[in-house]
Amino acid sequence: MNIDLLFTPKNEAGLICSSNLVTKAVAALFDLETGILSLELSDMDSLELNIPVEEEFRERLDHCPQVHVGAVKEGKIAQAYQVPLMLLDDPYRAQAFSRVKPPKKPLAAFQYFLKSCTFGQPVHRDDAGDESTMGCILGDVVPAAVEFAPHLARRLSMEVAPTAAPTFAPGLGMGGSSGGGGTYRRTHTARHITPYEESDDQE
Repeated sequence: MNIDLLFTPKNEAGLICSSNLVTKAVAALFDLETGILSLELSDMDSLELNIPVEEEFRERLDHCPQVHVGAVKEGKIAQAYQVPLMLLDDPYRAQAFSRVKPPKKPLAAFQYFLKSCTFGQPVHRDDAGDESTMGCILGDVVPAAVEFAPHLARRLSMEVAPTAAPTFAPGLGMGGSSGGGGTYRRTHTARHITPYEESDDQE
């Protein structure tokens, strides 16, 4: 499995995998000193990512209370949710972000994130020594064009569907009145990637 760390201009962060995590992640743990990220899994195991986060991105992660976690396979979003981001040796972080709640519409939030991301880097490769795998795992697919796989598209449509307004029976004894979401390039280093370039006519 290959994993990229992507960011939006508004400093949302996400881990995009080339295949689904078999065991769901429940938290991400970041060592600010070494730049190593790991995913804490629901079966009490963990997955340590093998490419350190570059210095320029570490402060960004320090300000992220949570990260998106998802998988994109064959140009389709196959997995999408959010987990809290914890910092190693920072006992006050949980208290500082105690009021931050997961999004009420997790799929819509992930879709908005992915369509907005503009830069990032690889953070895990099956073969970290193979420089040919260091490009963005989305390949030639522009992030703004990525759609959900059918099973998640159905869930998304239910998630964003308007809620019907409640109806009230006529009030008793009240006379019947009612009761009430480019091209890819590599920049700086072999490990630094930008998912797409913004063209001059892009809004």
